[in-house]
Amino acid sequence: MRRVAIGGVALAAALVLVGCTGQDEGPTPTPTVTSSASPTMPDLDQFTPPPSGLVDEDTGETVEPQPVPEWDEASRVAVVDAAEAAMTAFARPDLDYDTWWAGVEPLLTPEAAEDYAYVDPANIPVREVTGEGFIVNDASAYVATVEVPTDAGRYQLVLNRKNADAPWLVSRITPVEEVN
Repeated sequence: MRRVAIGGVALAAALVLVGCTGQDEGPTPTPTVTSSASPTMPDLDQFTPPPSGLVDEDTGETVEPQPVPEWDEASRVAVVDAAEAAMTAFARPDLDYDTWWAGVEPLLTPEAAEDYAYVDPANIPVREVTGEGFIVNDASAYVATVEVPTDAGRYQLVLNRKNADAPWLVSRITPVEEVN
């Protein structure tokens, strides 16, 4: 009885394997040979041309090369001017929110604009800039930290730029803790 069961299983397995083979496949196609000995070139005008810049692997967008910033005198003047302008715009607690925000928001990075959008200008202790700003950290030509003196003490601003042609934008405004 056992031999009959094993034989039946073997027969069933053989039938399944035979059923899996491609018996209905047609003849194997043979490659056609053209009469010319050289290969033909496709019409390149039918294809979309490649992008002219670099392609961002994450977004698939074309990115044009940007000028690399350097720390020169013009960059140093520009970052201090940007910090002083931002601090002057920020230090206006007497303005209504919409007027205050219209002056501050264009000077901020997009991330900082999200953070400072909820500030009530009436709560800002600074009323005016009292001196010239000065760079306290310039380790990168893309990021700088500038301190600006105010009537409420010194404030530290972190500014960024994307490339040499981009404006300096503020990413953070914080009071400097005075050490006595």
